[in-house]
Amino acid sequence: MTATNRVILVEDDPDLRESIVEWMSMHDTPITAVGSASEFYQALPGNPFQIAVLDLNLPDQEGFVLAEYARANCQMGVIILTARSSIDDKLKGYQSGADAYLVKPVDCRELAAVILSVAARIQAATLLEASVVRATEGWQISLTQWALRYGQSPAISLSQKELRLLELLAAQPGSAVQKRTIMSLLYQRDDYHSSRSLDTLIRRLRAKVLSQLGQEVPLRTVHSVGYCFAGEIRFEEAEFA
Repeated sequence: MTATNRVILVEDDPDLRESIVEWMSMHDTPITAVGSASEFYQALPGNPFQIAVLDLNLPDQEGFVLAEYARANCQMGVIILTARSSIDDKLKGYQSGADAYLVKPVDCRELAAVILSVAARIQAATLLEASVVRATEGWQISLTQWALRYGQSPAISLSQKELRLLELLAAQPGSAVQKRTIMSLLYQRDDYHSSRSLDTLIRRLRAKVLSQLGQEVPLRTVHSVGYCFAGEIRFEEAEFA
């Protein structure tokens, strides 16, 4: 267990609360302990707890309510630790959002193992969510549609030269591509007229993206060299949904 796996224990029995905290501290499992629902709510601001271990029979509010709150508002993992062992209570616990339901008395080794298991699930879910976000954010081009979008915004159509320009720059992300190289590939010549045409193409592309997507396309001018795309573009063969 690491310090990033922050745990809050809500247990009104002071002896049990202290014994759990002491055991967890001896085994490198940081844990914050409180004795009531009100203390639980007071501890939340500024403390990004990852897991809540909740007794059900609290003096001021039933643990089921805390479980629902922790899952819905704090995205915490929830472990119920209680003397109540009926199947109805267990079902209600899971319906309230509990990841695990432990019946007292419980060996602290088992509690620590469950905390680690729930923490691993949360970490895996967080990594999966992050990968999904990365896949749907940023600049994307559909080669089938000749279309550009940012994140999940509506796509805008690209001309053949706009698409080719972005392909050239995206091939060297963050690095400048010489203006002469771009002109030769887009216009098959390197002269004053192609230079003016390229300047116009880039100016219009910047304006179009800003007006239609509300984002400034990171197409940068590198003076005396050429242009670069200061970001990443993901190319897709399929059409945008």
